[in-house]
This record gives sequence, structure tokens and C-alpha cells, in this order.
Amino acid sequence: MSSAPAGSPRVTVFVPTYNRAQWLRRTMETVLSQTYADFRLVVSDNASTDDTTEVVQSFSDDRLSYRRHNHNVGLLENHNSCLRTVDTDYALILPDDDLLHEDHLASAVEVLDTHPRVGFVHSAFDVIGPAGHPLSRGVDWTYGLTADTVETGSEFIRQSMYWSCRVCPSTALMRASAIHPELYVQEEFPAIDFGMWLRIALDWDVAFLRRPLADFRVHAASHSATFDESAGDSYNHSVATLTGVKELKRRFLELHGGRLDDVAGLRRSVDSGLRRELVQLMRNTTVPQRELVPTVRAFLQLAEVDRGVLTEVQAWRLVAASVLGPRLVEWLKSHRDAEKYGTVPCSPPLPPPPEVHL
Repeated sequence: MSSAPAGSPRVTVFVPTYNRAQWLRRTMETVLSQTYADFRLVVSDNASTDDTTEVVQSFSDDRLSYRRHNHNVGLLENHNSCLRTVDTDYALILPDDDLLHEDHLASAVEVLDTHPRVGFVHSAFDVIGPAGHPLSRGVDWTYGLTADTVETGSEFIRQSMYWSCRVCPSTALMRASAIHPELYVQEEFPAIDFGMWLRIALDWDVAFLRRPLADFRVHAASHSATFDESAGDSYNHSVATLTGVKELKRRFLELHGGRLDDVAGLRRSVDSGLRRELVQLMRNTTVPQRELVPTVRAFLQLAEVDRGVLTEVQAWRLVAASVLGPRLVEWLKSHRDAEKYGTVPCSPPLPPPPEVHL
């Protein structure tokens, strides 16, 4: 990617879109109201059949460009066609249903200007529902970063082998010269952004800002619908996603292992990370009911995905808890806390009285 020509904006914000007119207007408004003004906004329309064109044309701003594909080229190509045209110093791919906080670009540009070895900067975010109602504040996927941090690329990759994607794409401002030529890869769908962050980290550091700089919207039609418990049963989808991410990591290690230290250790992290997430999925689908049959069924299903689940102590604890039942488990917890803190535990739950047939 080339650097910005003299006199051109320093940042391009791309909004790939398809039939999201009901959210697109608000997304565009949050870009055009940034405190940092040296940017252009490019809406890349994947041949929408709704009111997308009318929404875009209702804005009058010299910083706005509208590109419309003659036919639907697919989500992946719509994203890649944006990145192939980057001619500014920095670029952001913003989903058409997410929102930027007004200081997003100002904060991210400052980091990239200050740290020339940082390939992209991402941040915490707030989670909102379909109508914009708040669900969670100050969320991040870094699993442990509690302050503004610049991670080396190798550390970012090492942590990413154990955890899933640690970057909310709506917050990630990229240095154009750091964007890997492979861009988004079909084989990595639906975690297409995860692979791109890993490839950038091969050559660049990664910065994280603890302050939320975007709103991440979850709804039934989004790829992230499972983030919202109201989206319904997503068990099978979640298992497929977790195993897909594992394959993405293994592919990355196979292709780029020659540039990394302790590849064998990274592979072990991939395997242990998947088992941890499978057990967490098992917990999420069986608690708080703790019913025995659904818990055992989930345990056996996940063991078919990865037999290593059979060695996970936490998985067996979930099975044991389903045998004891929620009332006895809660009493055991209160008894444990009583011993730890010197409080008086409640009485153990009594078994149900026997049925009497008259």
C-alpha cells in the first residue's frame, strides 16, 4: 500500500454495505461527526436492493464518496475491493451497523503517528442491541490488558493462539503500509478479520486503547449475533465457529511457522485454547439449570469434537454439579464461603418429600 499523496486526506473510513439502510444512516453520521477531520468516507455498496442509495445521497459532504457494485460480489470481495484502493496513510473498515465514538479517529491517529512500528490500533468498545440500546460497556477481547498497551507482534500472536480473536474490527485503524497483501481470505470465513490481524503482526506491533471508541451492534442478522443472549440457541453455530478458528490458527502456523519462535508451544496453545472454549460453551448451555441429561449430552458432543475435553477438570465439575443439582451446589458454595470468610452457612437443602398416593 502506498503512502498518501500530498494534499490528500490521511485516513479513509470504508463502510462496506448491503441492504442495511435502516442502520447505515446512523453509522455514516458517526463518521462524519468525528473530531478529527482529515479523512474521507467511502461507502461501498454491494448492489443493495433497499434504500441504501437514497440514504447515502441524502448526505451533502465533500468527504463522502459512494461506490456501488453493478452486482453482488459477495461480502469478502466487497471488503477486499476497499482495501485494494487505499491511498491514504491509514484505513478503517467499519461495518455498516456499528458506530464510532466522536474521538475514535483522533485517538487512533495519535497512536499511529506516535508509534511508527504499530501496524494497527484497536480499542475497547460498547455493545448495543438492534435499536441502539446499551447491552455492555467497556468490553474488550484482549483477555487481560487493563491499560493502553503496545504489544510486540510476537506477543500478540502468542496470546492469539490461546484466545480467539482479540480485536473488535470496528475499532481497528490500520497503517496502510502494514496491510498484508493477502487481505481477507475466504478459507478463514467467518473469522476473516482474525487472519488479517495475525498476518499484520508478523511484521508490526499492535496497540490497544482501553477507552471504548466504538459501538458494536448485535442483532439476529449479524455475524456476531451469538454475542447477544436474546439471539437464541446458537450451540451448533458456536461449535463450528470455534473449530473453524482453530483451523485458521493451524493454517497460519503452517504457512508462517518459519518466522515464529516455539511453534510446537504455539500449537499446544491452540489445542488447549479450543478445549477451554468448548468447556465454556458447555457451561453456558447448561447453567443455571444444571440438568443431568443436557449436561452429559453436551459433554459427549464436545468430546467428539476434541477428545481432550475428557481431560478437562472443569468439564467434569460441570457434570458433577448436574448430578448434585443446583440447590445442593449452591449450599456447597455457601458452606465453602463460610469456611473461608467465617460466615454462617445456610442449612443444606432437604430432599423432596416422598410422593404419597391416596
